[in-house]
Amino acid sequence: KEKTFADNLVLSFPKGEKLSFQNFNYDMNEMGTSLIYIGKENRNIDVKYYKYILPPPPPPPKSNENAAEYSKARKKFEDSINFIYRPFFNPEAIQIKETGEYLYETINNQTTQIIVKEKDTIPLYARNYEIEEVKKYKAFPVFIKNISPKTLRIPVEAQVVGLYVLKDKKFQYIRNSDYLICGMGFPKNRYFELKPNEILIYSFPHLKKGEKRKAKISFYKATSKDFEISIDEKIIKNQRSTHYLQ
Repeated sequence: KEKTFADNLVLSFPKGEKLSFQNFNYDMNEMGTSLIYIGKENRNIDVKYYKYILPPPPPPPKSNENAAEYSKARKKFEDSINFIYRPFFNPEAIQIKETGEYLYETINNQTTQIIVKEKDTIPLYARNYEIEEVKKYKAFPVFIKNISPKTLRIPVEAQVVGLYVLKDKKFQYIRNSDYLICGMGFPKNRYFELKPNEILIYSFPHLKKGEKRKAKISFYKATSKDFEISIDEKIIKNQRSTHYLQ
């Protein structure tokens, strides 16, 4: 098998954790991202997820709360949340920039390389809103490298790593859910930077097992090499809409 840059990277996480398959539609009430790492090719990388790409707006202050009281209360709350979820999530903020340019076409197979380790299993952590509990799912890592001589501007989207599964000689886009995803409109396109030779590490949940099919991972206009995946046919049948890889 061809050796890649991802072979030299070690993803560290607690061994012996009880991981489960993420059931269909379970991510509807969950917080967190699939992004683990942005930066240089460090040999050892902890599996901790960015809590968010764009920070959510803070709640408004109480009617009897002045600015100093509000700031102090917010800091105390954020510190307590970060302490509880520190083993699972990275509280570091990503530096977000804006542009009027359309960026999707710049992320392609000439500028990025995607390596999928579909046979590996790492934890995917997600915070459930309803029960205030961290769920731990089986996932596989996806490594993305900037192979161009220029700094890439990575658009900010909710789900940037996509799975396509071969069906009727075409690769169909597959989600582990069927609920409607509503986008947010911004006057400018938001992005973060990825310098030459830097990498991104994402995860994608292992799906419930079923028939073996060929698959690809997409990242904007870039796609991985084909790999084999086992997927429950019900997931394919229950897709909200049908989209194929262009």
